[in-house]
Amino acid sequence: MVAAVVVNGLACYHPQTLDPRAVLEDLRRSDGSPPPAELASPPSSRAPGPGLDRAEGGSSSQRGGPVLGPSLSEERSVALALLWNRDLRTFRLTRGIAAGQVITAGALANPEIRAELTHIQELDSSKLGWDIRLTWEPPRPGVRAGRRAAANAHLDEVEQQVSEREWMLACDVRLAYATLQAHDEEIRVAQDTVANRRRLADAVGRRVAQGGTTRFDLDLVRLSLASAEHADSERRLGRTLAAHSLLRLLGVGAPGGDITVTGSLNEPPEHPQPSQQELEDRALANRPALAATRARHRASEETLRAETAARWPWIRFSAAPRIRRNEFFGATTDLVLGLDLILPILDTNRGHVESATSARDVARADITATIEGLRVDIGRSLATITAEAAMLRQLQAEIAPLLAEHDRVLEAALRAMELDLPSLIASENLVLASRIELVNARLELRKAWLALERTVGTRLLPPAQKSQQP
Repeated sequence: MVAAVVVNGLACYHPQTLDPRAVLEDLRRSDGSPPPAELASPPSSRAPGPGLDRAEGGSSSQRGGPVLGPSLSEERSVALALLWNRDLRTFRLTRGIAAGQVITAGALANPEIRAELTHIQELDSSKLGWDIRLTWEPPRPGVRAGRRAAANAHLDEVEQQVSEREWMLACDVRLAYATLQAHDEEIRVAQDTVANRRRLADAVGRRVAQGGTTRFDLDLVRLSLASAEHADSERRLGRTLAAHSLLRLLGVGAPGGDITVTGSLNEPPEHPQPSQQELEDRALANRPALAATRARHRASEETLRAETAARWPWIRFSAAPRIRRNEFFGATTDLVLGLDLILPILDTNRGHVESATSARDVARADITATIEGLRVDIGRSLATITAEAAMLRQLQAEIAPLLAEHDRVLEAALRAMELDLPSLIASENLVLASRIELVNARLELRKAWLALERTVGTRLLPPAQKSQQP
C-alpha cells in the first residue's frame, strides 16, 4: 500500500498556470530577446546563413533586443527569421509530440500482479490461504515492430514539415525584402519628381515676380507640387507597412526605429534557364513537402502491417507464475504456469485493417497529387519568368533612353526658362509612372524567380545581384 501511494505521488501532474497578461508584460519587457536554447538552434541542415554572429543576431542589445544594425541584408534577414520567428519556434515544438509517440509505440505492456486471500472457517479451527499470480502479455512481433516503424516515419514526417515551414518562411522573407527594396526605389525616383516640381515652382515664382507670367501658372505648378508630395507620403506609408511586414516575419518585436535594407532590386543575370525536367528532378530531391508525403506513406504502410499482424492468434501469460498456499489441503503450496490463447474469432480486426488500407491509398494518392502539383507550379513559374523577363527587356529598350532624354531636355528648359507648364507637368507625370513601371517590372520578375525557388525547394540564383538602374 505504501509503495502504491509513493508511486501515485510521483506520477501526479502539477499544472502550470498561464496568465495572458503576464505573457504580454513579458513580451513588452523583452521584445526580441534571444529564444530559449532548445528553440534557438535549428537543425544543422538548416543552420542560419552567414553574417549572423553574436555581435549581430545572436546576442541582445543593452535594452534586451537584437542588434539589427544600421542595415539588414537579405541573407541575414533569413537567418534572423529562422532564429526568431515565433510561429516557427512554436511549430518546432511539435517534434516533441512525435518523439513521445515513438517511445509509446515501443513500450511493452505492463505486467499485472494479482493477490487473493482465502479464509476457510471450520467448527474447531480456521484456515487461511493466499494466491499471488503474475500476468503479462508479450508483444506481438509484427504489431510492435509495425507501430514503432510507423511512429518513426511520423517523426520523420514532422521533421520534414518543420523543414517545409522553414523554407516557406525563408521564401516569404526574401519576398518581403524584395518588396521593401521596390518601395525604396519608388521613393527614390519619386523624390526626383518632387525636386523637379520644387525647382519649377521656384522658377515660375521668380517669373511672376518679374511679371513674366500669371498667378494661374504659379497655382498650377504649386498644385502639381502638392499632388507629388501627397503621392510621396503615400509611398512612404506603403514602405512603412512593408517594413513592419518584414519585421513580423523576422519575429524581432518592436525595433524602436525604421529598418534599412541593403542593395537595390535587381533582375537576375542572363544565364541559361533550367529546363522543366531538371527542375522537377531538383524538386523531387529537395522539396521538404514531398519528403513529408513520402514519410506519411511509410507510416501508413507500417500501420497497415501492424493492423494485419493483429488479426493472428496470440498468447498471454495468465500465470507466469502463480503461487498458491492453502492450509486446508494436504499439499499446502503449489506453483502453476498458465498460458492463454487469444483467438480472433469475434473480432478479426477487419475494420482497423480496412481503415489502414484506405489511409495507405490516400497517402499514395497524395504523393502523386503533390508531384503533379509541383510539375504544374514549375511550368507556370517558368512561363511567368519568360514573360516577365521579356517585358522588362522591352521596357528597358524603349523607355530607358526616353527617360534619359527627358532629364536632359528638362534641365535645358529650366535654364532657358522656356516653360510650357501643362506639357511639362504632364511629361513629368508620365516619366514618374514609367520609372515606377520599371521598378515594378523588376519586382515582378524577382517574384517569379522566388515562386520557382519556393516550388523547387532550393536556391536557384546567387544571394545578391548588382546591375545598373535606368
